[in-house]
Amino acid sequence: MKVRNKCLAKAGYPQNLNIMLGRPQNPFRHLVVTARTFGPTSAEEAKRIGFGRDSLAAPPTVLSFDPSYDKAYEECTDSAWRELSDDAKKVYYGYFDLGNKLSQPLSGAVNERTGATAWRALLSCLAGKGHRPQNEQEFLRTPTPALFGVPVGVDAAEGLDRWKPKQVPGTVEVGPAVPATQYQAGPAESALALAWFECRRDTGIDKQQLDVAVQVQRELVTKYESSFLELNPQVTRIAKQAAQLIGAP
Repeated sequence: MKVRNKCLAKAGYPQNLNIMLGRPQNPFRHLVVTARTFGPTSAEEAKRIGFGRDSLAAPPTVLSFDPSYDKAYEECTDSAWRELSDDAKKVYYGYFDLGNKLSQPLSGAVNERTGATAWRALLSCLAGKGHRPQNEQEFLRTPTPALFGVPVGVDAAEGLDRWKPKQVPGTVEVGPAVPATQYQAGPAESALALAWFECRRDTGIDKQQLDVAVQVQRELVTKYESSFLELNPQVTRIAKQAAQLIGAP
C-alpha cells in the first residue's frame, strides 16, 4: 500500500499517501473467537450494548470520479506488487482464501455440535423470561437473537450524518475520518440481551459453546495444516521484503 500510494503521489495524486494509516489493520479479527462472540458477557454489557458493538475509528475515504486517477491506481498497484516480489500477490490472496476456509464453516459447525438439546434448554429459559422466537424450528437450526422480532446489533454509527461526495467528474474527493462510536441498545434489545446472557449462563451454554468453538477451530487448523505450512514461511519472507522495501524496522 505504501509503495502504491507513493507511486500515486508521483503521478499527481497524493490523497492516498496523505490519509493512509501508519500501520495496517488486522483483516482476520473475526477469527478470534471469545465469549463475546456469542453474546454479552455481563449484565451491564447486555443492558448497554445488547447484541451490537462499538465501532472503531476509520480513516478518511478516497473516492475517485477521475478516469486518469483510476488508471494510475491500477498501474501503481500492479507495479507495487511486482516491486515487492514475483509471488507476493499470489501469497497474499492465498492467505485470504485460507482465512475464508477457516471462517465459513465455523458458526454452523459450532451451532450443530452444541446440539438441539442445549438450544431447547435455552429456549425454555428465554420463554420463562417472556421471550419467544418467531420460528422455533428455525431457531433450533440457526440460534440467533435476530429471530425474536427485536432490532438487534445495528451499526453503532447508524443515524449519524454521513459524508456525501460532490461527485464532480474529473475529481478525487477525500472524505472525513470517522470517529469511534459507542453503541447503545434500545430498551427491547437490552431486555432480550439481558435474558440471553442470564439464560446462557444458567444453562451452561456459554461455556459449552466456547469449548465447542475451540474444538472446531483446532480441527479446521489441522484440516488445513498443509496450507499453513506452505503459506506461513512465504508470508514471513514477503513481510521481511516489504519492510526492507519501505525502510521499516
